[in-house]
Amino acid sequence: MEESPKEPNEAEGEARHSAHFIRHSKANYASYEQVASSDDPTRPVNIEGQVVPDLTESGVELAKQEAQRFFAELDPNRDELFFTSSNEVRALETAQLYKIVAKEKGFTIHTPEHVRGELAEDIGEGDVWVIDALSLNTQNVLVNSAFSPEAQLSTLNVDGLDEETRDKWQKARAIVNADDKGSWGANYFAHSEELKQIFPEIETSEELYAGRFQKLLKLALFGFKKADEATAGKNIRILAFGHENYMGYALNKYFDEHELKNCEVVTIEQSEKEMMTIERREITKEIH
Repeated sequence: MEESPKEPNEAEGEARHSAHFIRHSKANYASYEQVASSDDPTRPVNIEGQVVPDLTESGVELAKQEAQRFFAELDPNRDELFFTSSNEVRALETAQLYKIVAKEKGFTIHTPEHVRGELAEDIGEGDVWVIDALSLNTQNVLVNSAFSPEAQLSTLNVDGLDEETRDKWQKARAIVNADDKGSWGANYFAHSEELKQIFPEIETSEELYAGRFQKLLKLALFGFKKADEATAGKNIRILAFGHENYMGYALNKYFDEHELKNCEVVTIEQSEKEMMTIERREITKEIH
């Protein structure tokens, strides 16, 4: 794989579409803590009943700063925007903060026909389309939290677990604690395959790459084709706000890293017919 320099701004009249996958900003994860501390820490998060707001004060400021930085690289006369998001509050709130900055700078924002959810409608004001492929859809908060650093587990109600589940949990935690990478995403990349032997419902980092990430690529390609049909000479920039677990394997494959920081951007572009590139931190690789 050869690295290629970042392309200069496209020539006038040559439309160039792109999808920008942006990890949500810093959050409290309040809905997860609510479940973890309950009498049944194995139940899923109620998506429509999530705790709002969820971004921390520093998370709000980070999102505003990164939005200013992101849109400074675009041109409201040439670039038009389409906002998509996970159904998690922290992603929706991050998308909304970016959208506010975009509107202040005069960008045209394409509105979806349906946002898919009342919570998304309330937070995104009808401008942010929820995509299942970007969403976590966590069915078991306990299993999800197995990858968390020890300091993030203070609210877990271990007494709410039956003996069999508690034994599985302790085995999983022993694996993570023996080689704690310091963040949820890093632990997921490092330990998901081993923890799947304990909790079969876990999708490994590689499985998420083969499934979720590839689906996102197909959705991006579909979006580019629709943009060509619907716009004349304008660049459509798809902003997709989500999470890091389904990006880890791809980041490791193309950049020899696997962590996606809060508000960090991974850009997908169509380079040639049916060919795509992935760009992170000004390094671009061909996707294969």
